[in-house]
Amino acid sequence: MSFVLTIAGRQARRLIEAAEDATVIAVFARSLYLRDVSGRIACFGGPGLGQGPLNALCAAWPDGSAVAANTTARWQAGVVRLGGLELDAANANLWHPAASLSWNEVALKNALVRLAAIPARGLSLAIPTLVAEAPLPASDRFQNAAFSSLPTLAAWLRDPTGEPPATVAMLIGLGSGLTPAGDDALGGALIALRGFGREEVADRLAAWLLPRARTGTSDISFAHLAAAAEGEGAAALHDTLMALASDDASLANGVARLDRIGHSSGWDALAGAVAALVSLAG
Repeated sequence: MSFVLTIAGRQARRLIEAAEDATVIAVFARSLYLRDVSGRIACFGGPGLGQGPLNALCAAWPDGSAVAANTTARWQAGVVRLGGLELDAANANLWHPAASLSWNEVALKNALVRLAAIPARGLSLAIPTLVAEAPLPASDRFQNAAFSSLPTLAAWLRDPTGEPPATVAMLIGLGSGLTPAGDDALGGALIALRGFGREEVADRLAAWLLPRARTGTSDISFAHLAAAAEGEGAAALHDTLMALASDDASLANGVARLDRIGHSSGWDALAGAVAALVSLAG
């Protein structure tokens, strides 16, 4: 089977252009992850996966059983062959988000208030606490640890003196799944900081986070965090941040798209982004 990849994020493009032998490290119904011999990681899949820095997408995707984990992948002239599958990436266009967002404090405050009223899941259940100091929702032990960490992260981002408190470090690798919820939240914070022009704080958070995440979470989740440190994540999150920046009516649509990412990964990333944004909105 042969498929043509039409668009690839920056991290995926790096793996494609390096053209090194790689291994299938995870297989899902609509995607698979490759890791090359230098450690680069990218995700190949169908359009439902959505655009993002690690993603290389084609118009259709084979059944998830077409390729098994641990299959070797080899490149030749822009085409990767793995098992009976060929993925042609030679002419895939580059996807990347806008470098920065235009925003003003009044619009951002209004948008955050609107966001806090939208029913949420995952770590975004803490958004009303972050935005309006509402009581933290009742939760299980895992969520309680994350919920208590998010306001601490927001407080440090307002006044980033020294390293983030130990409570924030609890988020690293916190949760289950391909990308733990705590990692998603930290990635969301990094993406929001870059998007809203707080480059110095993003640099400080990334310099503290990445060495700890290298051993504190999975390789795939670390790859997503490394992309977030460069300011890049799921297109749906970037579009939601754009709507927040301008208090735009498209906010609800962005949130609906985030709802379709992973079990709650979109929501978890949004919670971290809001922790960063409340430090801007005063």
